[in-house]
This record gives sequence, structure tokens and C-alpha cells, in this order.
Amino acid sequence: MPTPSTTLVDAARKGQDTPMDELEPSPTPPPSRRRRRVRRLIGVLAGLTAVWLLLSLGIAYKLTHRKRPPFPEPAPAVAWGAIEEHRLRTGDGEEIGAWFADGRDDAPSLLFLHGNGGGRSHCLERAGMVAADLGCAAMLISMRAHGDSTGESNDIGYSARRDVVAAVDFLRDRRPGRPVVVFGVSLGSAAAAFAAADLGRKVDAYVLESPYRDLKTAVWNRTHAYLPAGLDLVAYLGLRFAGLAFLPHLDAIAPVEAVAAIPVETPVLILAGGADDLATPDEARALFERVRDHARLEVFQAATHRDLDAVEPERYRRTIVDFIASATRARD
Repeated sequence: MPTPSTTLVDAARKGQDTPMDELEPSPTPPPSRRRRRVRRLIGVLAGLTAVWLLLSLGIAYKLTHRKRPPFPEPAPAVAWGAIEEHRLRTGDGEEIGAWFADGRDDAPSLLFLHGNGGGRSHCLERAGMVAADLGCAAMLISMRAHGDSTGESNDIGYSARRDVVAAVDFLRDRRPGRPVVVFGVSLGSAAAAFAAADLGRKVDAYVLESPYRDLKTAVWNRTHAYLPAGLDLVAYLGLRFAGLAFLPHLDAIAPVEAVAAIPVETPVLILAGGADDLATPDEARALFERVRDHARLEVFQAATHRDLDAVEPERYRRTIVDFIASATRARD
């Protein structure tokens, strides 16, 4: 009978003689429940982050490019003048659609600049208002990436400064010696401010209606106005990040800085809506502070972003007409 020690030795030898591939591997212990939860959470967060970035990029692309393909903008018939159709060539090669109606020989020339997503027809009532009261010549343009003008990128007025320069040069060539006033609304007011450094003393007065302070503030105002608390911050941060892909010069898109280039002898009228949550009256005051020595600020307390002329129509008309008359009279 084998002894216990002999049995153990035989068992050991038998184990040594067994090939390695016949040995059963030790089972891997299953991950703990907590570890599985962490992995699942990381996967969910990674997925949500990817969706957030993709949505932000898509929205940023849509906001910084034209809303619709170019479309015809035939000149309308108006009571205050005969409108001519023109195409202006900018310094960087864009082609800008324009309307021009001549005025009295002794009257100033006005350039009207529309808001974001609009076109030159959106400024017809303003042009008619000053033409009727002052006999001004009027030019209305559709800025790049709008209306029948060329261009795909819309950087909220920054590149459109070249459109403004081309239009002012047209007016000075067409009506030499007459004062030029630039009247911009929202996006148009930003384009006017950005053009100031290039225009210098070529412009005799500016009217800036509903201007925004800078693009970062404009984005926050819109996400805050249209989205619930919490989601507005998420959307804002996503657009700030994604915007760099389409607007590498994001920090330069700041009318509050650009407006300081308007010469000190050039009068500026700034108009704001007291109930405007897209371009707040505080933003208009910030621009005013940069040019306060030669500027005037008018706040229409009950007005929002787009209805200054509707809320207080007579005050609106009189403020603009008196300002233009005074500014151009001083120039003459």
C-alpha cells in the first residue's frame, strides 16, 4: 500500500508531465458592479459630448453662412424717387446688389445697411422717410451672403465692411462734394462700425440702430433668450467652441472696439430699444462711451430689437431727420 508521501510525489510528477495546453486556465474574476457603472457612465458622457460638439458645429455653420441661395431683387417703384439697379465690386472680389435713387443737388447721400438675414428692401421705409423730409439721395445694398449678392460666409458684419466701403465710394463718385451718411441696422450697424477705420473722413455721420457689443455677447443673448436656464449655457459654450472653426477672428468681431475708429469730428447717433434682449441698451451705452465726445444716444424704452420705428414712430422719424440735417449742415 502506497504511503501518503508517495501518493503526493506521484501526483506532483503527474502534474509536471501534463502539457500546458491541457491545463484549464483560471477564470478571470468578473469586474465589480461599481467598475461597470463607471465604464457605462464614461461611455454615455463620451456619446453626449460627441453629440454636443456635432450639434454645435452644425448650428455654428448654419449661423455663419447664408440662409438661402441668391435670389433676384428687382427694383421696386416708390413715390420718393426713381430707383436704379447697380452691382458693386468689393475689394475682395464679391459682387454686391444695390439700389440707388438720386436726390436734390444740395441734399446729402445716405447709405442704408440691413439687419442679419434681411436684404436691401428691409430699409425702404427708412430711405423713404429721409428722402421725403430731406430730399436725400439713397443707396440700399444687400450685404454679402444676403439677397442677390455673392458670398457664402456671414461673419456678422466683419467682412461686410468691404461692402460698405464699395458703396461709399460709389456715392462719392456719383455725387462728388455731397455729405455721406451711413445708416446701419443691427448687423448693418456692425458693418458700418467695422468699416470706419477704412473710411476715415469719407463719411460725414453715422446712424447705428440696435448695435451689438461683440459677437460673444450676441451669441449669449440669443441662447439666453431662446433656451431655458442651464441649456442656454450648454448651447453657448458649444457655439463658442464650434465658432472658432468658422470664425478664427472671433475676438475681432467687436463693434464696441471698432467704433472708436470713427473720427472725432464725425457725429454718431446710436439708437437702442429699452426692451431689446438681443442687443441690449447696455451694449448701446458701451458703444456710446467709446465715442461720447461726438455721439448721441437715444433709447426707446418700450422697443425691442426690431420695432423702434413702430413703437414711437414720430420720435423715431424726428430724431433721425434732425440728426442728419444737423450733421450735414455742419459739414456744409
